[in-house]
Amino acid sequence: MKKWKCLLALLIMASGCTAQPQPTPSSEPAPDTAGLTQTADQLAEMLVSQLGAASVQYALMDGDTILVSGQKGVFAKGSDQALSADDQYAIGSVSKVFTAAAVMKLQEEGKLKLDQPVAELLPEFTMADERYSEITVRMLLNHSAGLPGSTFDEGFVFTPSTTAHDTFLETLKTMRLQADPGAYSVYSNDCYVLAELVVEKVSGQDFTSYLRSQFLEPLGMTRTQTPVENVDFSAMPKVYSASQPEREIPADIVSVIGTGGLFSTAEDLCRWGQAFMPGSPVLSADSLSAMSENEAAKGIWPSEEANSLDYGLGWDSVALAPFAQGGIQALTKGGDTMYSHANFTVVPEYGLTCVVLSSGGLSSYNQMMAATLLEQALLEKGAISEALPHYQLPSVPETIPAIPDEVKDYAGLYADSTSLYRIDFTDEGMLNFTVEQMPDTPTPLTHVGEGKFLLPSPMTNQLFSFEEKGGNTYLKVEAVTEISGLGYTAATVYYAMKVEENPLSDTVKSAWQQRSATSYLLLSEDASSQIYEMILPVAPAPISTFAEGYVNAHRIVDENRAEAIVQIPGSGSRDQFDYQFFTKDGIEYLQAGGDVYVSAEAAKILEDGLTVTIGEDGYTQWLSIPAELEGKTLTVSTEADGVFVYNPAMLCQYNRVTDGDQPVTLPAGGYLGLAGDPQAMFTITISD
Repeated sequence: MKKWKCLLALLIMASGCTAQPQPTPSSEPAPDTAGLTQTADQLAEMLVSQLGAASVQYALMDGDTILVSGQKGVFAKGSDQALSADDQYAIGSVSKVFTAAAVMKLQEEGKLKLDQPVAELLPEFTMADERYSEITVRMLLNHSAGLPGSTFDEGFVFTPSTTAHDTFLETLKTMRLQADPGAYSVYSNDCYVLAELVVEKVSGQDFTSYLRSQFLEPLGMTRTQTPVENVDFSAMPKVYSASQPEREIPADIVSVIGTGGLFSTAEDLCRWGQAFMPGSPVLSADSLSAMSENEAAKGIWPSEEANSLDYGLGWDSVALAPFAQGGIQALTKGGDTMYSHANFTVVPEYGLTCVVLSSGGLSSYNQMMAATLLEQALLEKGAISEALPHYQLPSVPETIPAIPDEVKDYAGLYADSTSLYRIDFTDEGMLNFTVEQMPDTPTPLTHVGEGKFLLPSPMTNQLFSFEEKGGNTYLKVEAVTEISGLGYTAATVYYAMKVEENPLSDTVKSAWQQRSATSYLLLSEDASSQIYEMILPVAPAPISTFAEGYVNAHRIVDENRAEAIVQIPGSGSRDQFDYQFFTKDGIEYLQAGGDVYVSAEAAKILEDGLTVTIGEDGYTQWLSIPAELEGKTLTVSTEADGVFVYNPAMLCQYNRVTDGDQPVTLPAGGYLGLAGDPQAMFTITISD
């Protein structure tokens, strides 16, 4: 699901009608499972011991036979409970493949068409942008609808909720599109929330019931569930706080099911892989063909030699490296919730499916493990005679070639959805890449010829170049990553878009400069929202000193509004939203991405004996913790679950939802957040 982008992270990532799945025909003997089992065990050990996973579950299937299945790590830290193949994990955005398949099934039934406008199928869908009527069902599945990204409320929660599903269309009514529908594909959770609603409207069933009747039951997937079913969350391998690794967190729940809400096991997802094999028992050959086309390349998209990001319908990639370079199509989908991570990869031509699930870690690491296992399976199966070719970037030449004058014209200001960058060139053949957050430490890259610049490293090599598409200039990055002992991946993306300085009037500049001194605290999420725990519940609005007229890479329009402006395919402009400030009763608020925030200056000072009541709007109440209360003990008497304590860096130190009702030692300079239903009361006691 949400993958907040940073430079480090990017530069390192015939119709069947039978009732049961059939084995994929093969004249080759089964691979040697002993070798695969040993490799899988070693790869999973690396994920646990070196790459942040607390537990890993994996399976490899050939035809209808599970060849490899295992686990690594711990069920819970400090516990002797064993992991098992039946343990369920949150699979995050791997859920999108189920949603895409549901849409294709409805098309097979003649109930919709891929290129039919969504508004025809779902008349309740409207937006504050007349272009919404141009959005088709296909655009939802290939991420090209132009929707903002992740605008739902209470999508990531610790207790089951239907709020995000029930209120999504109402939220969209006030939103504008980020791009013309169909112009380019940029990863969008919103697209799949809307697709889920289309499935429900057209099928006449709730989403879970449709998946169960059409896919889960026919494929014998008994360990795959959605949050609205009787899921035993306590029986899942435990997840842990990113900032406090020993602090156990309740199970991951994503309430927007179609975009990221399913739970499953590695073996069950291998059974799901049967849906995408020739002779699929649940999808027609036409549907499989349509889903596996490179949809992203139909719009604005970077030229590429190798990639792990070529959107199909539901898939992250339909040309996964290094399989594509060996003439083999591998389809893959990753999933990242706040704490759980998944990869689902199938090689239809050879009947192979590999699934890697984990608590902790990253889906990109799981993908590397899956690819390595699949490559070995292909070798042992005799499908390939040697290792698949890995795409190699050029090396630094002995003599650095001069930078062409036309390339030097690409110097200037660039942006993605969250950050600003500057690019300039030196006479010595270097490109200096400067990030707004580190303005005094530019990263130098060496010209290797043809206007391409190399940044080598022990793990990841990156090649920068420039392309002009759709009237925009893009910084293109090719990144090749090899983690010794784990695997290889390649990514080709437009990383940033060239933008212009945005001079402001003195009045507008002054208004934004005043906001730079404060932060804005989240009001509109439910007490069970994971945002209070995992993501900083705060929206800083500092006017940029790096470039004229920007705030957090948004272009300032007037005294109260800043707009998201970048249009970057892939992930570079995902989850964008405009900033709109407004004042009510003398207090300034911020509306952004479907959420409402309040100026931290409005927070009351925490003191002993206070009684706080949640208003009719249900907004979270915030109190600042003064220095003199540092080290004292806070007790909050309430029937509500929403009690949160943060340190000055706004990292969650205590969350009643996750930690239970207990006294808390107060940090100085932080905040206390109180959330609950309207009229919920909180009585505060502070003691030595």
